[in-house]
Amino acid sequence: MIFPWQTDQWRQLWHAKCEQRLPHALLFTGVAGTGKAQFADGFTRALLCHKAPASVKADDNLYYCDSCHSCRLIAGRTHPNVLWIEPEKEGQAIKVDQIRAVSDFINQSSLQGDFRVVVINPADSMNMNSANALLKSLEEPSSGAVIILVSDQSAQLPATILSRCQRIAFPRPQPEQAMAWLRQKLPATEADPGLLLRLANGAPLAALRLVENEILAVRQDLFAALYSLSRNQGDPVKSAAKMHDNDPLRMLDFMLAWMMDLLRLQLSGDEDGLINGDYISQLTELKQRTQISNNARFMQYLQQLRGQICVGINFNKQLVLENVLIRWMRCVC
Repeated sequence: MIFPWQTDQWRQLWHAKCEQRLPHALLFTGVAGTGKAQFADGFTRALLCHKAPASVKADDNLYYCDSCHSCRLIAGRTHPNVLWIEPEKEGQAIKVDQIRAVSDFINQSSLQGDFRVVVINPADSMNMNSANALLKSLEEPSSGAVIILVSDQSAQLPATILSRCQRIAFPRPQPEQAMAWLRQKLPATEADPGLLLRLANGAPLAALRLVENEILAVRQDLFAALYSLSRNQGDPVKSAAKMHDNDPLRMLDFMLAWMMDLLRLQLSGDEDGLINGDYISQLTELKQRTQISNNARFMQYLQQLRGQICVGINFNKQLVLENVLIRWMRCVC
């Protein structure tokens, strides 16, 4: 099922399909947690569904039955006309051999339908060799083939890839819409939907995962360590050892949100705009005990470190976290 905030994108593409002007290469972009991969799956089902309509009605917002043989095969990832390209392990790059299989796939005879669909997710995990291997398939499209690239960080894709795809943007839903959807999906919990959405940058699926994957506990442990270290309590090496199994990007995002809030309080005193409003007392105390210049330099370091990790530089997670915590201690007066 598509999400309520994806109706416009769905109708745009379904109109193009019905009018036989569907691009051979699509790039789904937007922040993580807006449902791009789920949309790609749903659109793939629609293209191959045995009961999909041949035209568009103004009030239609779903164009696949989810019950025919084709839809069931796609749900089980066994449809002969669909190829999913994903990293073999989470966090790894998509290998060039995986991309080379795309050319053979889209040029083979179609089975059980007219379309052959390739979904590459996340496309920004392709290395340079993989991206170059994909170019041939994009430059010489095969009739009936559709290549869908899904990316949270499309800026990392080469310009040669970007120029050969039609970009479909998936912005964050309106806050009211996101809040209503999240309230329906949240399990019996005391988690504040507003806080979850702020932590997830307004992306509803990312907000829900914070609860389902117990990620809020990671945030709590990190912030407890930051506050303790700011009071010269605890040990940065021991704290890093306790948390080193966590996703480094998520840890950095939590720390960046912490520093953004601290700088906001120091520069404007605006408490209403805080991301981590549930830590207002600790942040207010740190406002007095840290210097703006030190905090700004530390935040710049965190941003640079995040960028290095995103482009594939492989750091020792334990050492990185130790260094981050030690640098944080230097911010405190």
